[in-house]
Amino acid sequence: MTISVEIRSNIVYMVEAKVNKTNIHVQNTHQFEFPEEWITEQGIVDVEAFSQRLMKELAIAQISSKNVNLCLNNSSIIYRELTIPKVDAKRVPLLVRSEMMSALNLTPDYVMDHIELETLKHEETDYLRVLAVATLNTAIRSYLRAFAACKLKIVTIDSATNALLKLINLAKVAQKDEQVIIADIGNGHLRLYLFDDGIYALSRNTKHRVYVGASNDEIIDNIEENINKMIQYSYTRKSTHEIKKVYLMGVDELLPEIERRAIENLNLAASICKNPPSITGKLESRYINAVGALIRK
Repeated sequence: MTISVEIRSNIVYMVEAKVNKTNIHVQNTHQFEFPEEWITEQGIVDVEAFSQRLMKELAIAQISSKNVNLCLNNSSIIYRELTIPKVDAKRVPLLVRSEMMSALNLTPDYVMDHIELETLKHEETDYLRVLAVATLNTAIRSYLRAFAACKLKIVTIDSATNALLKLINLAKVAQKDEQVIIADIGNGHLRLYLFDDGIYALSRNTKHRVYVGASNDEIIDNIEENINKMIQYSYTRKSTHEIKKVYLMGVDELLPEIERRAIENLNLAASICKNPPSITGKLESRYINAVGALIRK
């Protein structure tokens, strides 16, 4: 048994599951909110307060596993898409690090990783398109300290985007010969992913532009507006495919109405993301990123 813990800007999603090479069986899920100021680009600001809250919530949920797959989905992780010359695989991490430091003016204090997306050719030269991520060393250490205080061991650290990419690939949602949107609807935040020809193209992360205490209708209006903006943006890309589908995930209570709005107002086929057959157990859509972090490549 293992736990996957997704830490967003103001909420934690936890999934306890049995995992092997081909299957994930979800045994238990739990969520809890925390003050947004607890997390910054530096990681967990008050490690003691966070660890005490985490320990309390683990007890409430009766989650007893000790190994953790951590999924970061907050301001302590930075994303950047890069196109680099295709070089020997051993040289790619160093080239990605150099490009990230140059493009974002990062210091050597950042830990970096990357996901290879596709190979491109331009004027007889091969290039590699990658999605790079960077996190401060101090942020990583803050997460390690907080979980260690709960007697938990972090065995992997994943980004939410990589977790979702693994899940989308396993579920075969984004197919060749089409352009689709994946909408990850969070509490106060919205992340839209664009896939073209089965390949991740880009993502946009925005806060809901609504005041505290806004009605669900106002929140959904804002989400609909941002999905429409992504559709309009897609027209500016050099693609032979028009967006005809949107897949929804995240806060389960909002998804049916957003699905209806997308179909009726945006003229899109819309459906709520479902888990592939290899992922079993009772699982709400809001936990999809946490489950994606459990998928082994």
